[in-house]
Amino acid sequence: MDEAKKKPTPLNRFGNPAETEIPKNAPLAEKPGHRLRTSGQIVDRKALSPENSASSPNAFSGPSFRNPRERFRFDGHKLLYHLDRVQSWQSGERIAPIHIDMGLTKFCNIACLYCYGVVQNMAKGSMIAPEALLRFIEDAGRLGVRSIGFVGDGEPTLNPAVYDAASLAKKKGIDVAMATNGIELDLTRADEILRNFSWIRFNLSAGTPEGFTRVHQASGALFDNLVEKIRTLARLKKERGYPCTLGLQMVLIPECVDQVLPEAELGKKLGVDYFVVKHCSDSEYKEIGIQYEDYLKLGELLAKAEAMSGPDYTVQVKWDKINAAGETAIYKNGFRKYDICYGTPFLIQISGNGKVYPCGPFFNKERFFCGDIHETFFYDIVRSERYWAVQKDIQESVDVHKDCAIGCRQDYLNKFLWDLKNPPEHVNFI
Repeated sequence: MDEAKKKPTPLNRFGNPAETEIPKNAPLAEKPGHRLRTSGQIVDRKALSPENSASSPNAFSGPSFRNPRERFRFDGHKLLYHLDRVQSWQSGERIAPIHIDMGLTKFCNIACLYCYGVVQNMAKGSMIAPEALLRFIEDAGRLGVRSIGFVGDGEPTLNPAVYDAASLAKKKGIDVAMATNGIELDLTRADEILRNFSWIRFNLSAGTPEGFTRVHQASGALFDNLVEKIRTLARLKKERGYPCTLGLQMVLIPECVDQVLPEAELGKKLGVDYFVVKHCSDSEYKEIGIQYEDYLKLGELLAKAEAMSGPDYTVQVKWDKINAAGETAIYKNGFRKYDICYGTPFLIQISGNGKVYPCGPFFNKERFFCGDIHETFFYDIVRSERYWAVQKDIQESVDVHKDCAIGCRQDYLNKFLWDLKNPPEHVNFI
């Protein structure tokens, strides 16, 4: 339409634009009261009927379901689904953790450039003994632990008891998962793996053999073998109806930015359920050398990767962490949205040598050592005075703004728990 022929915007009696959206067929009230800034025309809501409201906000034709279901939650937390444990904690009870992240070894078969485990004193050949691991699973079941992730400082598949531990956890009613580089994954046990694990995440930060060699410092031939293993698992999962979720995770560092789109495409071809891109967690001394403000320059690229999602394949960026450098001063001045770490009783971490700590960045800091599952039953560790003295020490002495590492595992939990501990006035006015 020619600009000169456009209908002019109505002006009110004060000469200001004041255009309403009252439909032509809407019934008007006879006595609207005083004039508003537009006019004296007010819809008579008592006289509305399906005929004259079908195209208005009063159609009431049912929800239109415009929000797709959130299949995975990579950003955020799920404490809202464990309010029984939260309420026990609020009441001052000594609770068992809901979830445990644990290493099964303290060594690896590749050398990823972004490896946080290196700053946690890796030790070749050190691992949790099989009998101690299985005893730990038994104790976790007794305590009411709800999930365990074999996600830790070393590569879990290098521990020969990993598959038996997953099977036992399943029998004890514990959801179990694993983050692995996948190179030594034993496909002769593929059905057992897909049956017992809730999810398996392949820590892969490359979509090509060249990128794999650069970022993981391993041969391109290993990349090809890994790709075939993932493809086989995805095929077996689909053919045999296993519920195990299979995904790829990229730890985004400058050396793999060019691999984002190739890996997003690779995940789709392999038939996995998701590809997630996360920030790199640096240590308190920034030994990995990440400049977090650089993530703010990658929004367009990452959005392009997410656009590759489909009905059966999700590409998702952990935007909350990727964008954190621009939203707060957390990565510049150490500012967080809470003052005390309350999250460790709900989520603890165990090193690949069997030593129990409330948090991974505290590995090897004896002040926060809670016990060793080789020497003490895990059931007794969680019920011990030492374990709860360490939890109390964290709340009373740790300054989360300067003592804690970047990319805190309990960060989301802490925001939620801080709000619970520090409610505003008038909470009943919801």
